[in-house]
Amino acid sequence: MTGRRIVITRPLEHAERLAAMLQKLDIEPVAVPAVSYEPPATYGPLDGAIHHLDQYQWVVFTSRTGVQVFFERIAAESGWLSGHLRWAAVGPGTADALHAHGIEHVWTPSRYLSATLGDELPAQHGEHVLRIRADTASPVPAERLRSRGIEVDEVVAYRTVEAPPESVPLLRRAIVRGVHGVIFTSASTVRGFARLVQHADLNDEVAPLILIAIGPVTADAIRALGWPAPLMADEHSLDGIAALLQRRQSDATGVARG
Repeated sequence: MTGRRIVITRPLEHAERLAAMLQKLDIEPVAVPAVSYEPPATYGPLDGAIHHLDQYQWVVFTSRTGVQVFFERIAAESGWLSGHLRWAAVGPGTADALHAHGIEHVWTPSRYLSATLGDELPAQHGEHVLRIRADTASPVPAERLRSRGIEVDEVVAYRTVEAPPESVPLLRRAIVRGVHGVIFTSASTVRGFARLVQHADLNDEVAPLILIAIGPVTADAIRALGWPAPLMADEHSLDGIAALLQRRQSDATGVARG
């Protein structure tokens, strides 16, 4: 894929790291945010949980945005962090966001999937877990934790707005200039991108593009639309996507030389 252009569907404020990875591979990143993040209808439940953090043994995050909003509310509410708390993140990107806030020890599952987090989190029967999530987040992690006898409180830290209108002209411009693929990092980016394609009336133009999914949940969302099976990263992370693209470059170079 050297010299090609690939669409990034992440919100602009979260696209920088992936864009830098693509540029190192001589791939031009094209920003077409398929989702944007907005405040919840009320911060009441989140602020209430922050004021009662001493009730929890674990705080679980499944996105960098959740981490960001949590610590913003900690500051706004003059909250405090109990030393007994343990911290969990669905993957390395979310863990890095916690590290940036001074949290040294962050547990992550063996596979960077929310379902695996629910299965593997080393919480004990009867312990109390606080999950910080988006309004559209999967219920699976909480369901699996509860099936293990673990108490779970879930609070919405932000809303996911799919297909922001300002991205429609960005998509049209990208297609006119030419793109070769699209990277999806969540099921919501898939749904949002599909709606952008419909709004821009570009179904035929998008059909031949290479689709790249960060993991199986995202891949399932792509297949549910009837689109071609996507490429999928072995490690369900941004690093995994970069490794996938680099491997395809190496394979293509080898074929060309042969």
